[in-house]
Amino acid sequence: MTSRNLNQTWRDVVFKQYETDHAADVPFPVRYLINASQWKKDIFIEIPNKIDPPVFRRAVLHFVTSKRHEDDPAYEDDLIKVRARIPYRLRHSASAQGSDDAPPQADTDQPEPSAAVTSG
Repeated sequence: MTSRNLNQTWRDVVFKQYETDHAADVPFPVRYLINASQWKKDIFIEIPNKIDPPVFRRAVLHFVTSKRHEDDPAYEDDLIKVRARIPYRLRHSASAQGSDDAPPQADTDQPEPSAAVTSG
């Protein structure tokens, strides 16, 4: 009998995807959107430059250990940048009220136009 544990943490998913992207030589910067149950919110992980997978793994683990007891997962170092995704309704309700705390319009959770795939 074969038995496999198919449960994965969000970190396992990100590590596996980064290894795939690294091997495929995708263009950098790379940005991942994933739900981080630790903070009960979606987060963006941005990697500005290509780094080896073990270095990426250590950078993510350093981020997690340094932010594990905080409500806001915002983090940045020379290898990765992490921030919480601001839901659409919160972005637009804050801007409709004229709040100075509203995030800039260019900082959205929508894919960039150049990332669109065309069929041909």
